[in-house]
Amino acid sequence: MHITSLLCAAETLIAARQKWPGTLVLIFQPAEEKGAGAQAMIDDGLYTKHGVPIPDVAIGAHVMPPPAGVVGTRIGLAASAADTYKATLHERGAHASQLHASCDPVLMAAYATTLLQTLVSRETNSLDAAVVTVASIQAGQAENVIPASAEMKIDMRSSTEKVRKNLNEGMKRIIRAECLASNVPKEPDFGIMRNFPITWNTEAETLKFHESMKAHFGDTYDDQLGPLGGSEDFSILDTAVNKPTIFWMYGGTDPQECERLERKNKMNELPINHSAFFAPVIQPTMRNGIDGCVVGALTWLLKK
Repeated sequence: MHITSLLCAAETLIAARQKWPGTLVLIFQPAEEKGAGAQAMIDDGLYTKHGVPIPDVAIGAHVMPPPAGVVGTRIGLAASAADTYKATLHERGAHASQLHASCDPVLMAAYATTLLQTLVSRETNSLDAAVVTVASIQAGQAENVIPASAEMKIDMRSSTEKVRKNLNEGMKRIIRAECLASNVPKEPDFGIMRNFPITWNTEAETLKFHESMKAHFGDTYDDQLGPLGGSEDFSILDTAVNKPTIFWMYGGTDPQECERLERKNKMNELPINHSAFFAPVIQPTMRNGIDGCVVGALTWLLKK
């Protein structure tokens, strides 16, 4: 949906090339899901070695689960920061019948998983958004062997840099403390798997964007649309050169499906991004994606 919408927006803008002055840069960014693509492009010399012009403003878009037809964004927080770690808890292993001869890393990982939830429920202000998810625990294969280690993959989302710092430090503190409580002889290891910055829509530019989008989309445009549930590394493409960011979203779910689930009070069952059942309807999703990219670009390219 993203690639097709941007390709069609490119075709539309190029067809109208005589109508607007200025320079347009269209980027099909790789490796967004790992939080690595934008930084890799910067490190590879996007604006230096490759001579891509530094933009006055960078605009990104993302299809989301709200009903197809919904288009919008907001000033300020557009997407949370994310930090994903792999924590390895070490032990020496033992026979399952000889529990006293080891410190069970599966049990440690289970205790730590429970305690990690207190970083949000007990250590984060309820007015601040934060999420801690233990998405994977892997340890052992045999049913009668206590494994020598356990690996936990922990994903943390935060809405401010202060919360982000507290989650990162608190996660390591809790896992280290659990290992200490279990009398483990070796410190756990922590490896960063990926991280994303906070995506922040700058005020002046977003107000200008609102004006153009409302003129085109009318009442279907929402200038208070909630932030992206996930995280994005798109903003690195502009914050790396101290330029403003606008990140906007458009809905993709069949409106009738949304109405059906809402009537049953089951909106929590609505398939979301990364679900195998998330399948945006082609229209008006794609049309809105195309139009939004075109209108957003012309907001700066057209001289008023």
